[in-house]
Amino acid sequence: MRVLTVTIMIAATVAPLAACNRHTDQSPAARPQMVETPQRKPGLWTQTTQVAGLGEIPAVSLCLDAATDKKIAWWGQQGTRAGCIKNDVSKNADGSWSFSSICQSVGNIRAATEGTATGDFKTSYEVRATTTTTGSPMPEMNGAHSVIIDAKWDGPCPSNMKPGDMKLPDGSLVNMTAVGAGMGPAGAP
Repeated sequence: MRVLTVTIMIAATVAPLAACNRHTDQSPAARPQMVETPQRKPGLWTQTTQVAGLGEIPAVSLCLDAATDKKIAWWGQQGTRAGCIKNDVSKNADGSWSFSSICQSVGNIRAATEGTATGDFKTSYEVRATTTTTGSPMPEMNGAHSVIIDAKWDGPCPSNMKPGDMKLPDGSLVNMTAVGAGMGPAGAP
């Protein structure tokens, strides 16, 4: 039961953000301006997540290459950012990053996220964010959730993982690019 709860909380943290990576057909003039953001070093990243009220969730590992890093960004909304109603990213004077987004996925689950990120993105980074979710059929996902993600680079991806694969605490693999591909703005397939 604990593994199921952890998996649900990881999904609650990652899945609404992955919806913002959905590519949609928009004219170049309608697309928001892209901000050049730091790219994570290709390889295996291990991240621990703390969710207010739940404590630390067991670590997950994510295998990245350069192309996958653009789809599964460290704050969840890179790519075209066209799937979100709002998606702002800016670099602060101290070198940290601020981000704010409002994304809606299939089923009218809406996630509004605001936060900051620090680190060199080559060896480590930290994301502190608050996501407010509405419309989820799972009541525990709705409401405001403060999240802290600490990520560390662990080296090359192991042979049993391909870019986009996330190893969950129970050892199972989920490809996050496939998860994001199935989600989109309200009304989208």
